[in-house]
Amino acid sequence: MNKHRMNTQRGRTAIALAAVAALAALAAGCGGDAVTASDAPKVATLASVTAVAAAEATSSFGLTTDATFFTVDTGAGLVFKIRRFDDGASTRSAGDISSMVYNGVQYQDPARGTQVNSGFDYLYTGISAVNVSAETVGSDYIKVTVVAGDLTHYYMARRGDPKIYMGTYFTTEPSTLGLARFIVRVPIGVLPNGTPAGTPGGLVDGAWPDDLRGTTGAIESGDIFGFASGPFAGQTRSKHYSNMRLKDWQYIGGTGPNVGLWIVRDNQEGGSGGPFYRSLLNQITSTTNEITYIVNYGEGQTEGFRMNRLNRYTLSFTDGSAPEPVDTAWFGAMNLLGYVAPNARGNVFVPSIAGRTGNFGYTVGFANATAQYWADAATNDGHASSEGMIPGDYTMTVYKNELAVATSQVTVTAGTTNIIPAVTIGADPLTHGDDPRGKWHIAKGDPSMTPALFRIGEWDGTPRELKNGDKITVMHPQDVRMAPWWNTAVPTNPYLVGSSNAASAMPAYQWKGLATGAGVCAANPNAQNPPLTVQFNLKASQISAASTYKFRIGITTAQAGGRPQIAVNNWTSGYVGSQSGDVFPPGQPSTRTMTVGTYRARNITYDYTIPASALVAGSNTMKISVVSGSCSTSPWLTPGYALDAMDLIKTP
Repeated sequence: MNKHRMNTQRGRTAIALAAVAALAALAAGCGGDAVTASDAPKVATLASVTAVAAAEATSSFGLTTDATFFTVDTGAGLVFKIRRFDDGASTRSAGDISSMVYNGVQYQDPARGTQVNSGFDYLYTGISAVNVSAETVGSDYIKVTVVAGDLTHYYMARRGDPKIYMGTYFTTEPSTLGLARFIVRVPIGVLPNGTPAGTPGGLVDGAWPDDLRGTTGAIESGDIFGFASGPFAGQTRSKHYSNMRLKDWQYIGGTGPNVGLWIVRDNQEGGSGGPFYRSLLNQITSTTNEITYIVNYGEGQTEGFRMNRLNRYTLSFTDGSAPEPVDTAWFGAMNLLGYVAPNARGNVFVPSIAGRTGNFGYTVGFANATAQYWADAATNDGHASSEGMIPGDYTMTVYKNELAVATSQVTVTAGTTNIIPAVTIGADPLTHGDDPRGKWHIAKGDPSMTPALFRIGEWDGTPRELKNGDKITVMHPQDVRMAPWWNTAVPTNPYLVGSSNAASAMPAYQWKGLATGAGVCAANPNAQNPPLTVQFNLKASQISAASTYKFRIGITTAQAGGRPQIAVNNWTSGYVGSQSGDVFPPGQPSTRTMTVGTYRARNITYDYTIPASALVAGSNTMKISVVSGSCSTSPWLTPGYALDAMDLIKTP
């Protein structure tokens, strides 16, 4: 018997024995007095408690069926029900979890199902049929299978284990919502809390960033909310701010009195977006605590969705403590679509990575059209091992924090470990072939390896080291806790190379303008934000007509077509799109990113060749503006981008 099951049964037995003892004492009367008529209700109540406790203490593993539900008893204090047929309610569907009772407490919202997307009868346009079946597999396992269109979902239980094991397999993307996710809906009274700081949706400044309780209305798109008054006045909350880089978490959930509900993820081989992808995970409202496991999601997405993979995840019940690692080795006996056994998988070993910078973490990612994986590089020599991969050819990418600095191709073969040659990271070339006119490129090495006249920020694929960069994933840009966006690195208070601090003076984000009506930010200069302004000094010896001066600006995402243009003293650059026939870089997501807690999309470097004649000995002023033909009536959705780093390179 496993430890958790033993402790659970001991607890139920203790409750039952205590109730029996109390009943016996009452029956005997205090001090030996006989039971009176007034004691009868107490006796009846205690008898009822005793009966329930005793029944729970002897709860047994099994599957039962009635006209409405398949009921699964895990034999470990968790009993859950799967709805067999549609009941006509728009918020429930056949195949939903309709009840989750753990240690006698109901953890399922009665009004809405716990379900894939918005219910199995609404996954595919024009398809509402749902088939639900259940079976016992051997003596220790139960499987409930839900089929809806091209999607098959499994609920599974293992004897003596208080978990609901799940798998979702689909051959085409669910079309009604264009995403695949599983939402657990729990009444707020039994699961009122989020998670500790440092976990997805964890505490920030003493509050959960996804906790909507007490907010006074939406400030953007109906899913970002604010506080108009009270102790949190000016702060913002949203389900989007529960995000965390995918590689940094293994479980999500919430807690309540003596309980924790957690979804433990698999290796996300069937997901999309890679190791740094961020998306909503939790939402706390006045009525429910919603735990959302994302299989794939379009917001901020840079990859196509992956089909024909068994996406595995587990709903784990605990006493409030964090969940233990999940064992799914027994899935091989469950006859699951898309299941790939361990002996049918292969591994890749990277012996070392040279050219790393000591103060950054490195990740090795692997991706093709059907699967994705990643592994951390060791801090000593950069070696990395990715195990349990589905056979095939993959693009391997080495990331310096989140910036791709080396790529190669690798092959995975079942039952073997491919030991590839050691990797060496080189400098990002100053000449490249991505854009015939040289206005942009995608980094093919580490830009920081090239000496610069000056550099602002770190070339690491993120804006986290810049002003407000430590807050942008957990609150809206207008949140009162943000430092003012437009009081530094502006014409009246320029960023001074050599003395200004990037963390306090160079904003992580730049927007074109604060619009007050459609098209205003394009037509009215007064509605535009001031340009980022940088002052830098050059010596006469640093200026030569024989030299080339290249200014590089790295971005990590952009919205509404935003891209940079620079001006140095009296010279103004062109920009991508300023000339007929310009080639544009790979597109950024069309969804929101910068206001929903993610700076993560496509890293693009914009290049500008500054003529030596534009530079002067002494103080030089550079202004960086956002250009775009688009606009927005929302101040924070106007064209803009997230900055990675910028530098000025002189050659030779």
